[in-house]
Amino acid sequence: MSLPWYQTWFNTPYYHDLYQYRDLTEARGFIESLCRNLGVNEGEIAIDMACGRGRHAQVLANQGLETLGIDLSPESIAFANQFAHEGLEFRVGNMLEPLQAPPADWVFNLFTSFGYFEDDTMHAAAITHMAGALKPGGKLVLDYMNAKKIAAQLIPQDSVQTELAQYTITRRIENESIIKTISFEEPGCNILQFEERVRAFTANELKRFMEGAGLHVLELHGNYDLSPFLPEESDRLIIIAQKPSHS
Repeated sequence: MSLPWYQTWFNTPYYHDLYQYRDLTEARGFIESLCRNLGVNEGEIAIDMACGRGRHAQVLANQGLETLGIDLSPESIAFANQFAHEGLEFRVGNMLEPLQAPPADWVFNLFTSFGYFEDDTMHAAAITHMAGALKPGGKLVLDYMNAKKIAAQLIPQDSVQTELAQYTITRRIENESIIKTISFEEPGCNILQFEERVRAFTANELKRFMEGAGLHVLELHGNYDLSPFLPEESDRLIIIAQKPSHS
């Protein structure tokens, strides 16, 4: 049985090459803005779920949060571990399984690191496991694409040139998913092709997952400054949901 697309593509050097503009400087700007607007407090515990190479987790830790970055990719965690310190730990883990971590004040799932799975029972399970990692009163922050705006402005094809490769990128909408196909030529004339497939979830669909996990949806925002979510205009869909406190 072949591996899911995200387990193959995310582990290649070409993925990190293509998206090299997603660097620490970019992460610092929006994480600092997000933390400032959310009102996080120094010493609180945060989990960065699907942390990749750790650029967001580093900034969360710099905000004074005791931060654990979790990712499915052993290669990404091996890379991220160079940044680990007393307040920042990285660990291989899967959101489709219960998270082995201290109860957190915050669970962050950032930059559309969700929506990858084959069916909605898997998406529901992932949200349930993130909710299960929260303390009573803790909050889940899900940062997703605004699928409605992306679909309306979809660019069918473009190309990106880096020092490593020339990438041809095509995009289409199929089976309620936004599908991106990345093709390029390796040295030696070997043509490679990878696919990114992300569900075009609406705000209401994501809210149902959260409510099904026992969370109370507090706010919907359209960008990292926590401006209101406008389905036709917002660049992002950021949902903040809270685990009920003990009565």
